[in-house]
Amino acid sequence: MPETFDYKERYWYPHMQEPSRAIWERFVRQFPDLYDRVQYDVPCGSVPNLDTIIDGEKQTSVERLYRKKIDVVAYKDDQIDIIEIKPYAGASALGQVKDYVRLYVEDYAPPIVPKPIIITDILRSDMEKAAAAEGVLLVVV
Repeated sequence: MPETFDYKERYWYPHMQEPSRAIWERFVRQFPDLYDRVQYDVPCGSVPNLDTIIDGEKQTSVERLYRKKIDVVAYKDDQIDIIEIKPYAGASALGQVKDYVRLYVEDYAPPIVPKPIIITDILRSDMEKAAAAEGVLLVVV
């Protein structure tokens, strides 16, 4: 299981690049009490059918590199949210975050089904309706 952090602004977020970092920090500042703790870059899903051991003697594996990564898994009490941070999010982000929820449930067997959330910087046309129709919360910061 990935490392868990307090939900607050940090000097570094595992594998989060600009402009996603800027979007995430605006979100944290805008909603400072929304979560208690978070995990970043959470691996999920299966790996390709190939040998992921790179050092047979030490049994070192690169399996984590081949798995899909959830930007943020956020926790508040018994609530779990799967968050995709996507600049100028479009329809593909909807499918991506819904797939991450499915994979997270398969891989980690949480006590509840997580809620899918997309955090973006620009509201694209028709995204509000599409997100609502798919049961995905869309947050623009």
